[in-house]
Amino acid sequence: MNLLLRIAVYVPVLFLIAIVIVGQHHATAADTVRAAVRRTGRWLVWSLLLVLCMLVLELLFIGW
Repeated sequence: MNLLLRIAVYVPVLFLIAIVIVGQHHATAADTVRAAVRRTGRWLVWSLLLVLCMLVLELLFIGW
């Protein structure tokens, strides 16, 4: 349950950060939201890959 709460907070915050970053490069709100959704998706994939890498390193160095 704790993980779900963290994800429920992480994704909207990531989206809001993406809106701020992408909004500097687009003129219309529609373009900004579209680009922010794409960027949030990319960041979520990167976040998942980084967490998986950390788990693999943990298992490799610390063990089960």
